[in-house]
Amino acid sequence: MLARRGLSRAEITERLERRGFEATAVRAEIARLERAGLVDELALARAVCQAQFRAGRGRRAVMAALKRRRVAKEAAADTLAEFTEGEPERSALSAAFARVTARHRFWRRLPEERRKVIRYLLARGFSLEAVRRALEENGRNDPHGEQTNDAGDPPGLP
Repeated sequence: MLARRGLSRAEITERLERRGFEATAVRAEIARLERAGLVDELALARAVCQAQFRAGRGRRAVMAALKRRRVAKEAAADTLAEFTEGEPERSALSAAFARVTARHRFWRRLPEERRKVIRYLLARGFSLEAVRRALEENGRNDPHGEQTNDAGDPPGLP
């Protein structure tokens, strides 16, 4: 089971019990795997966080992924605090923002396009405060700040 990907203690326990192993045998095997260093909740939590942030997801989405993988709460909280205080969440937000604004080029001018951008970022797990900050940093409050046409036309074109 561990040859394909890292598993949490809860995932291994569930799989072994589903295959018919007794609870005492499962606990003994989990302890043996932990002693051998093959089950490490903190390392798994870090790997899940890195993958989620690289995929352009926010804190809520990362937490949901950690819960789905049934990572221990302490390891999940510690790792998430470690990652969200730094650069990974900001770079994930900027990557997601760039992706969605490329699809919705007129997001500065059209309210419906702006709503689509906001909904996309919220669905990716970013907080409303982070989305607001991204909109402000990218000129939402100054629709003519760039002096370029979103369609790619030169600025002086009639």
